[in-house]
Order: sequence, then structure tokens, then C-alpha cells
Amino acid sequence: MNFTVKIEKKNKRLYLVEVLIAIELLMSFSFLGYLHAEPISITTAYIPVLLAGALGGMPEAVILGAVFGLASMWKASASYVMPFDQLFSPFLSGSPAESLILSVGARILFGLAIGLLYAAARRLPHSGFWICIVSFAGRFVHSFFVYGIMGLFFPEAGYHVWDAFSSFTSLNNVAANLFSVVVVYFFWRLEKSTGWRDYWEKVERGRKISLEEHYNKQFIFALALTSVCLSIAVAVYFVHRMEYALEQSDIRLSDVDYSNLIHLQIQFVIGIISMLALVIFFLIVNRRYTSFVSYEAKIDAVTGLLTRKNFFDACEKVLEDSKAGRKQNSCFIMIDVDYFKQINDRYGHPEGDTVLQKVAQELRTAFEDSGVTGRIGGDEFAVLLTEPVSWEWLEEKLQFFFERIQAIKTKEHGVSCSAGAFCTAGEASMEVLYQEADKLLYRAKQKGRNRYELQIND
Repeated sequence: MNFTVKIEKKNKRLYLVEVLIAIELLMSFSFLGYLHAEPISITTAYIPVLLAGALGGMPEAVILGAVFGLASMWKASASYVMPFDQLFSPFLSGSPAESLILSVGARILFGLAIGLLYAAARRLPHSGFWICIVSFAGRFVHSFFVYGIMGLFFPEAGYHVWDAFSSFTSLNNVAANLFSVVVVYFFWRLEKSTGWRDYWEKVERGRKISLEEHYNKQFIFALALTSVCLSIAVAVYFVHRMEYALEQSDIRLSDVDYSNLIHLQIQFVIGIISMLALVIFFLIVNRRYTSFVSYEAKIDAVTGLLTRKNFFDACEKVLEDSKAGRKQNSCFIMIDVDYFKQINDRYGHPEGDTVLQKVAQELRTAFEDSGVTGRIGGDEFAVLLTEPVSWEWLEEKLQFFFERIQAIKTKEHGVSCSAGAFCTAGEASMEVLYQEADKLLYRAKQKGRNRYELQIND
């Protein structure tokens, strides 16, 4: 597994945790986590923990377990909850440490156990069947830790570890377990499907080639901050107006009543912010997907890189955006495949196309996260970097690229490249960058090829 694949996998797991945390909070602070339709009452707030274990791993499930526990602890900390539920609150139970272990510690252990069970299920033959078995047992695993710790620290409540299995065949438990199986198995199969993997690859490619990423980040941050502030403003306004409305009916709120209203409004705000976070996330994913679809229409059919015209158009836009953002650092790299005509003449154009495809892939691996890449001629490639780069960083990147290129083999010989890289900290037009990099490329060829020439102007 190369470094780029590892980064993409890390990003994917990070996105999974972020989305599931938002879903967990939304379910914990809304009816979505506690469905009731006579004669069935189903608790579903633990399902995001199952999804974290099935789609991610043990660390993700532990994190979701902690979030689940913290949300439960907050809800149990209101004075209007039943005495049994107050055992989960360090503020109301009279035993803060024990309640913290019960509310949060039990859910962390639940996440740990579920993560390990799903990991074992994935290694077994017919893993889908075992994923379903673990999902069906998820509710009982959760109850096992909750009732076990409750029996240990709060025996007066009358619950013990075996109570987790006392109603194994009840309608509520069977319905909840089957619902968990359907949800987890659906998303597990979806995550493994070719269609989803193709879609997510395009999303990741869209993230890498987005030419407005700095604008996106600023806009998203401003949107998120505004949403949080507005949600808090609405909640505060609602509490004050409710208090005023009750006073008009000669109903005076005690300090406890007012505290309960604040407590509920905080839950409301967290639920709204979680919903907004999900909306923002899916908007970002959709934007990246559509960015790649738009990009795909502009790429070279052989290499998958931008064509000459679209590459230079993209470079002009990046330079304009850099000027607007007062960033005047730019670096242009030109790369040429050595003796490419001989490869075509000796082995044929299909073999030449294969070489170009492999060179383009290595170019993306080395530089796509750092700039814009394109094919500007038959065997000529180019990269525009707009962030400040040091001599050491650029040499390391080029050496890595050249080592990967030398691993490409034709039927009888290896492949090599020559490159010229011109970087400047001052303002420079695309024409100047192109001309200077071309001169350095020519110099590298004159010195024997299979080398690069660098020039960095402060």
C-alpha cells in the first residue's frame, strides 16, 4: 500500500467518524434514537457505534461509544428525569465517579467490544453472515456492560449483568436487533460495492484537484460559525420568550424550571448543529464529486491529466487567486520522457501509451496534492505549485518521482525522465514560469538526461 492510498484511507475513516458523531448526537437528542409505535418501542441510539465498528474499526467504535455515553450523561443530568436515569448523572446520583463510569465507561467498553467482534467477523469465511450476527447481538453487548457496571456500583437499583438477556425474545428486543442488522448490513455492503468505491474515488480526486479549496475552507468555516451563533441565538430567544409567555399566564418559573428549560435548549442546539454539520458535509462531498466530473471532461484520454489548454487555463486561475490572496509564491515544473520516440518506434504506440499512463500516475502520486498537473505535449508533462517550497522539499519530491519512474520498464529497457523546475517568491506570469522551466529542462537534457535542474529565486 503506497503513501497516497494510506492517506486516502485515513481521510475516509476520519470522514466516517465525523459523520457518525453528528448522527449519534442527532439521534441522542431527537426521537430518531428512540422510536415508539405501539406495541413496539425501539432504542436505536447505539446503532452509530455498530456502524463505526463495522465500517471503520475498534478505535472508531470506541470514539462513538464515548460520544454516546456523554450524550446519555447529559440527558440524565436534568432534574425532571426518573430516579433510575439519574444514576447515569455524576451531578444527581450522589456518586460522581461511579456514574461517570456507568454512563461513559460502559459505552466505551461497548465500543471496544463491538470493534473487536466486527474485526473478528471480517476475518471469518462468509463475513457478511457474521457481521449480521454481531449486529444482532449489539443490543445485548451494550446491555451487558451497562447492567454489569450498574450491578457493581448501584446494586440498590436491582439490576445485574444477567438482566441483559432476561428479555431476549421480547418483541421490542427482536425488532430492535433486526433493525440493527438491516441498517449495518446495508451500509456494510454499500461500502464494499464497486459503485460506492468509484464514487468515493471521484470525491477524493475532486478534493485533490479543487482549484478553490482555500475559498471552500474559509466559506465552510464562516458558515459553520454563523450556524452555531444563530442556533444559540434562537435557543436563548426561545427560553426568554417562553418564560415571558408563562408569566403572562401567571405561571412563574422556579430556578429549577428555568434550568430545565436551558438544559433542553442545549440539547436542541446540539441537535440542530449536528444536523447542519451533516448538511455541510454532504454539500462538500457533492461539490467535490461535481468538481471531478467537470474536471473529467477536460482531461487527456490517455493519461487522465488535464490537456494543454485546460492545464494552462487552470494555472492562470490559480495564479490569479494567489494574487488576490496575496500569495505570490509559485513553482513550475516541466518533465519530459527521455527518448520517448524510440519507445514508440521500437515497441509501438500502445506500449508508448502505457509508459505515458504510468508516468502520469507517478506524477499524480508525487504532486497532485500540492498543485495542478497536466500533459502539455506528446511526452511532456507539467506541474504548477503555488505554496512556498524549499529546495530540500522540492529535491525530495523530484527524487521520489525519479525513483518511481526508473521502476517503470518497457519490454527490454527502463524508462527515465528529465525535468526543469523554476520557483519564485515574487510575482510571475504563466509565460515567464513556462519559459524559465523550459530552459532548465533543456539544460537537464544537455547534461545527459535522466536528471533535473532546479532554480529557486527568493
